[in-house]
Amino acid sequence: MGMAAPILVKPLYRELGLDRSQPLRVSLANTEFEAAASEVKDGDGGLIGLGFEQMFAPRRVEAMLPASLLRDRVLILDHARQRFALKRPEEFRPEGVAVPIALNPDTGLATVDVGVDGETHAFAIDAGSGYTWMRGDTLRNCLAAHPDWRRAEGAVGLANYNMIDFAFEKKGTVARLPQIAIGGATLSDVGVLGTGPVLGSFTDGIVGDLFWDSWQKAAPKPVVGWLGSNVLRNFRLAIDYPNRMSYWLAQRAYDAADLDQPGITLVRRDRRYYVGGIVRPAQGAALEGVMVGDELMGVEAIDAREASKGALLAALHGKPGETKLLTLLRDGASVKIDAPVLDLR
Repeated sequence: MGMAAPILVKPLYRELGLDRSQPLRVSLANTEFEAAASEVKDGDGGLIGLGFEQMFAPRRVEAMLPASLLRDRVLILDHARQRFALKRPEEFRPEGVAVPIALNPDTGLATVDVGVDGETHAFAIDAGSGYTWMRGDTLRNCLAAHPDWRRAEGAVGLANYNMIDFAFEKKGTVARLPQIAIGGATLSDVGVLGTGPVLGSFTDGIVGDLFWDSWQKAAPKPVVGWLGSNVLRNFRLAIDYPNRMSYWLAQRAYDAADLDQPGITLVRRDRRYYVGGIVRPAQGAALEGVMVGDELMGVEAIDAREASKGALLAALHGKPGETKLLTLLRDGASVKIDAPVLDLR
């Protein structure tokens, strides 16, 4: 839902004849969609390093469909049941807190106003993102006013799900917002990643936040971030695109322990996992004995070379006070570290 155009892997693009100007026709949830070949991107190629294999392995994904295809439907996302549904507006019966959305009808990107610390900010709704991200300067301003809000330097846990070797993730700040309000729906102790500077803090301060300024071009208005699945999974969310309205039906309380794991930031290259950074918590010491560039070979009994990103992060997750046995490969030699789990609640 954060992508602006349909994307097909190159073999499928050619198999369906889009290189010969054939339209893309999709049957999804008993609904037929069509997009002109000119609207479809040929090959996943990677967005900021995020090709399909990087994002979805070991799942085989051949296409990504944007929300623009749904502009005349109501989309219902039910994380608790791992289901979604599409309805015509006249068939839909709203449930939950009603919150207006802004919509770019060309791309399907929708935003809602979110209250954080007494201020209102526009966030995109992005069910394709594993975690909620926001502009680093916006989060830094919040933390300057509230030094007691728990935070750490360096992406960790689900906030590190993309595992790309770029500073805006590796050098980002994870923090815990005491409360956010999406209209009349509220969540407490919400985790966010404030992105690190793309070109360094001085350069980004002059030219603006390049990552966000580029990404938000597909949004209906300027945004400070996106709401990812760590927020969305707490609701049964319905987005009524034709009527520019969303409905947030609470399903559970937010899991404030969702970032608790040893303090390493991972990057994924060639289907292997490497230490891209050492997390520096505001409270407590940084992890010792691990070096940037180490290959993560295992977590407890999990073989990292055989594990998906989700399985690896699940193995790293734990309770503060516990340790996780990490097996690392450094200069051809195996190194084992008992790594304490951070308390980021």
